[in-house]
Amino acid sequence: MRPLLRLLLLALAGIPALAIDLTLQTRDPVTGKVVLSTESIDPRHVGVIAVDVWNYHWCKTATMRVDAIVPRMNKALDAARELGMTVMLCPSDVVDNYVGYPQREAVFALPQIPVPSVVNVTCPPVPDAGGCACGRERCAGNYGWDGMHPALRIGDNDLMPDTQAEVYAICKKNGLTHLVYVGFHTQVCLLGKSMGLKAMKSAGLNCMLARDMTDAHPGYDPARHFTPDLNTEQVVEHFEKHLAPTIHFQQELAKLGKWDANWVVDPVRVTPWGTPMRPHLFEQPITVTLTAPLQPGAEIRYTLDGTQPTAASTLYAEPFVLADTTHLRAIAFRGGRAVCLESEGSFARMKAMPPAPDVAIGDLKPVRNVGFGHTYGGSVRYSGNTRPPQKDKSNLGQDLKVNRKVYPRGMGVHAPCELMYEIKPEYQRFVALAGADENLVAISNGSNLAKFPSVVFKVFIDGKEAAASPVMRVLSPAWRFDVAIPDGAKLIGLVAMDAGDGSREDFADWANAGFVLRQ
Repeated sequence: MRPLLRLLLLALAGIPALAIDLTLQTRDPVTGKVVLSTESIDPRHVGVIAVDVWNYHWCKTATMRVDAIVPRMNKALDAARELGMTVMLCPSDVVDNYVGYPQREAVFALPQIPVPSVVNVTCPPVPDAGGCACGRERCAGNYGWDGMHPALRIGDNDLMPDTQAEVYAICKKNGLTHLVYVGFHTQVCLLGKSMGLKAMKSAGLNCMLARDMTDAHPGYDPARHFTPDLNTEQVVEHFEKHLAPTIHFQQELAKLGKWDANWVVDPVRVTPWGTPMRPHLFEQPITVTLTAPLQPGAEIRYTLDGTQPTAASTLYAEPFVLADTTHLRAIAFRGGRAVCLESEGSFARMKAMPPAPDVAIGDLKPVRNVGFGHTYGGSVRYSGNTRPPQKDKSNLGQDLKVNRKVYPRGMGVHAPCELMYEIKPEYQRFVALAGADENLVAISNGSNLAKFPSVVFKVFIDGKEAAASPVMRVLSPAWRFDVAIPDGAKLIGLVAMDAGDGSREDFADWANAGFVLRQ
């Protein structure tokens, strides 16, 4: 429609000239048929609510799927601010880690207004796939997140409400009548939390979901061709049938000249999605799925040797099986031009379970013993509440515990730490199960802390690296060491080191560690 004609028609209809036309998508509750409608709205009466854009999730794949949408979300929120929309960032249970931020403090100054109950919102149960998209090697739950994704931009005039009452007070103060929801995880947080879609719809707000900027609490079963993308599609369709209309935020902004088609904002999505800092550990061969759902028609090209993919690299045609340790890299192209950001996947195949040691390291005296602190004059001043390596206990005196299993023998340390022992002629192999100690999960399920432990274990024989683990995280399976000792070897060093991101909470366990004797 010509701009002048549109302005004239808006004026005749009594709609402000600033109004934008949104294409709303719903579905027939019985047939599922798509129904499109258009609504003209003054953007100054629109709020955009970003729910639980966290910096961590107990599921590594879920964490990376949040990471994948943040670049696109930043573009949309920047445009929303330019259009005069009110942006609300709602990280729910970690919102008060932002006390002192003006965006949070401003909420407390709002007058308290009783929240009406206008609409009785009911709907059938929403599809829920369980929250873990890592397949057989399922992640274990914890509350490790401590804030929003570090790349999510916070605008000067944004607000950080947490409750239905706080959002309602903002809506009344700013004259908001419509709310657009973006964020995670659709059928759990974005729907059901106090500031979520159901609560605000019941208070009389016109709520809609941005279907291109959300992700469901995921699941993954490649045998049934069930992927996190399919899970999200099913949840979005459920919203459209029973709860609220959806918009395609990118398309709406493109209509307004606020979205550049040449922007590259979407990485290729990997399932399961291990990374070098949080690798996917597996025992049996795994099936990997690559997708680019927001770039239809794009060709995904990938490599499995760690080299950068090009438009001539292997074309992804269907899920593939990995049977060994692999560093995956993937980019999507259209017409030879990259239309997706590069993604990488890190997968580590674990060895067979080692035998129990004949000689436990806890029964031996180390010739060198250094830990987390200052070493001066041959002695160590240990930092904070860190202790010297502990025999048969965690470094803080609890049970040795890795991946929900307690081990009776071993050494509990805090990285960085090295234990060095003399090698006796009868020692044939060094064996151990090494992992991040998980006792912190016993307190508030690891609230705010479970994201921090990240340890690399290494074994040195006479100063040369003989074996190493990938980065080990809390509640990851223990890494299995079974290292042959060469004839004539003199010293073995057992190193636990931080993974390059600092040593906060890097408590680590050498469980069932020791030597197998020659027969």
